[in-house]
Amino acid sequence: MDRGSKILSNRWLLRTTGYCRSGNTYLNHTLKYLYYDNEPVNLNWHTVAKLDAREKIMVPFRNPLDCISSWHLYPSSYPLDADIRYYLRFHTAVLEKISKVVLMDFDLFTKDLQYIKTKVSDNYGLSTDSTATIEQIKESMLSDGKTINLPRNNKEELDAVKAELQGMAGFNECVKLYNALKSSSIQD
Repeated sequence: MDRGSKILSNRWLLRTTGYCRSGNTYLNHTLKYLYYDNEPVNLNWHTVAKLDAREKIMVPFRNPLDCISSWHLYPSSYPLDADIRYYLRFHTAVLEKISKVVLMDFDLFTKDLQYIKTKVSDNYGLSTDSTATIEQIKESMLSDGKTINLPRNNKEELDAVKAELQGMAGFNECVKLYNALKSSSIQD
């Protein structure tokens, strides 16, 4: 049987790409436990190329103050202005390719599994009988060694980066992009 005639698994269909520290790991673990529990968790991708490679792709997004500062402390290994440029480049591409994107709002999908179920049902036609909870998903991340992906930043360091970030060139454009993503996510 050739690749085109195979039935695609939910794991293959439910792919993501997103700016770093936007809930990518959490979203991929949640999708696994809701839609393809017997398969491995999808890898995290953080590239525009993945937008081009998929017919439909989920893109988690998070406010720039939190995700850029968190990514910078992860560490990104780049100067803060480079992290801003990366946010701008990535999310500009998302908006340019919005017809193939399923936007996933960090503030909603990290608190409400029904939000994810509705987005998947509306955009992929898939339903789930899973009774997984947010607590179980976070526990699975811990057991998979993903402790670094859960909230972990030192508050003082994070606050210092946030203060610096807010005064930098390009940050206001990041906020405008975020607001455009938020607006688009309500409409899809």
